[in-house]
Amino acid sequence: MMKETGQNEADTRLRLFNLLDNPRLRMLVAFVLAVISWVIVTVGIQPGTDRTITNVPVDFSYDSARYSVQGLSIVNDPKQTVSLKVYGNGSDIGGLDKEDFVVYPKYNSVKGPGQISLSLAVKCISQTVDANNIKVNVHPVDTGVTVVFDKVEEKKVPVRIEAKNLAIEEGYTLYKYQPVPSEITLMGPENELKKIKEAVAQVTVEEKLNQTKTLTAPLTFVDEAGEPVELKYVKPEATTADVTLTVYQKAELPLVVTLVNTPPGFDETSLKYTLSQKTLQVAGPASVIENMTEVSIGSVDLSTFALDRVYELPVKLPNGLVSEENVSTVTLNFETSNLATKTFNLKSDAVQVINMPAGYSLDVLSNRIRNVVVCGPKNVLDGLTAESVVARINMDELNIVTGQQTIAVNIYVPADNRIFALGNYSVSCQIESQ
Repeated sequence: MMKETGQNEADTRLRLFNLLDNPRLRMLVAFVLAVISWVIVTVGIQPGTDRTITNVPVDFSYDSARYSVQGLSIVNDPKQTVSLKVYGNGSDIGGLDKEDFVVYPKYNSVKGPGQISLSLAVKCISQTVDANNIKVNVHPVDTGVTVVFDKVEEKKVPVRIEAKNLAIEEGYTLYKYQPVPSEITLMGPENELKKIKEAVAQVTVEEKLNQTKTLTAPLTFVDEAGEPVELKYVKPEATTADVTLTVYQKAELPLVVTLVNTPPGFDETSLKYTLSQKTLQVAGPASVIENMTEVSIGSVDLSTFALDRVYELPVKLPNGLVSEENVSTVTLNFETSNLATKTFNLKSDAVQVINMPAGYSLDVLSNRIRNVVVCGPKNVLDGLTAESVVARINMDELNIVTGQQTIAVNIYVPADNRIFALGNYSVSCQIESQ
């Protein structure tokens, strides 16, 4: 059986050899192999193939040192995409995409500021192929870009508010209006920046205002003549501003003066005075105005009082209030025709001590308080004696320290609350603890 199988295999090889020895069959095999080789080359390798890649962006920052070294910048905002024609073997260019190329303007012709048309260059930056094995062109080849060059500077301009149809309710006033930001930074070509003087925030309010209001207003950039400037290449940091319209309530309030260093129980109405104006037009937030009944314009220290003195009192309004009349001082004149002064030397027994805490004692060491000047009605001072004048020490007003010390006294006349002392007086005392 095995002998028959071997004989059959030998016969099969003999017939195959005789078949391959046929010239016609060999020609057919050669032709098939040639076709297969052609398919491999043309499909796999594809020598001399080209393809088009679209939407490739132009990189305007590439090779920018050619113009930046001249102090120039691109001031327009060029954006452009192009198509590329790529030539080479299919195996090389088949996997390439737009990220494998950089397209950029040829800046070698840029010599100074101005608008210029530039041709484009392209470079293969792929790491997967040898750039020497491919050829690439912008398609069509005459495609170019237009670029504007200039020296770029920065400029700050103020924001001015321009209000239209602004109405305020009766009893209220527009105190101020303030933009935020108060100035705008611009960046762009110097020739265009030179034209711009300021930014105008145009505010339009339809309703009558009786309270503070903040709104957003568009900005218009204008020249010296107030005409709008078209921002062709200049870029502002903002195109709007928040404008606060501060609206205050108005009121007319009486002016009052405060007297200080008055004696105990002093009748302030006994000192008559006149002011250069009795009332003041003020404005402020409604919450402040509603709680105001008068305006204190300052104080007069009776210890420095003089019969012939004219007082210029500064108007210092409470926080939140402003003067509608721009008044900064008020003149005060005392009616002194019925007043006089008188001088006394007081004995030590004229000193009166009140509110002495338990456990302490005070002895007056001074024999006299000399040259005490008092002021009051003439008819009262004519009959006034030193025995009617008291020098009082209020221990509640002191930080008690034992030992000898000088203590201020308050001069007054208990019998008449219209008399006050001019100047400051003190006595030497000894305080002991018991």
